[in-house]
Amino acid sequence: MAINPPTDIVSDVLKAADPSTMEVARARLNAGQAAMQAQRLASSDASFDAAVAREHIRSNAHLNSADRKEIPESYRKFEGMVLSSMLKSMMPDSEEIYGKGATGEIWKGMMAEQLGNEMSKNGGIGIAEKLTEGGATRTRTKEAAEANRSDRLHMATQVIEENQMRALDKFLPVDRKDKKA
Repeated sequence: MAINPPTDIVSDVLKAADPSTMEVARARLNAGQAAMQAQRLASSDASFDAAVAREHIRSNAHLNSADRKEIPESYRKFEGMVLSSMLKSMMPDSEEIYGKGATGEIWKGMMAEQLGNEMSKNGGIGIAEKLTEGGATRTRTKEAAEANRSDRLHMATQVIEENQMRALDKFLPVDRKDKKA
């Protein structure tokens, strides 16, 4: 018993095709491949340019890791918070990207927070540096903190007593004759 396979449709079409039409189709395919190869080369050039730009940023003295160590972590976190707030307001309101409802807002906020923190770790926009330059860092010794403790307690007590007096004035009736005197 012999097997008779059906004919190959592609080879049947090629045999029936006009040779000039076939040459035009081959030329179009070759041109498409050439265009794809040119696009690949262009993208590799772009990636090379991006790598050079990243290396320039890394070598920049402003973003050098030695400079970043001098800036307190709390300032970096503050800058990250500011950046995440700014980024969140700039992000699109899209249910396709983040999801619907409260869950989508949570994902959007988490994404903005991560982006802001990463930007801050890699130099940010200079908020932390400006805070450091402006003398916002105060290193207090334990002795200085203890010396100020009594002054701060006295001020706190005064504020509390003042608020208590205002609250009492609202609840207790005031005699008109005492108020005039």
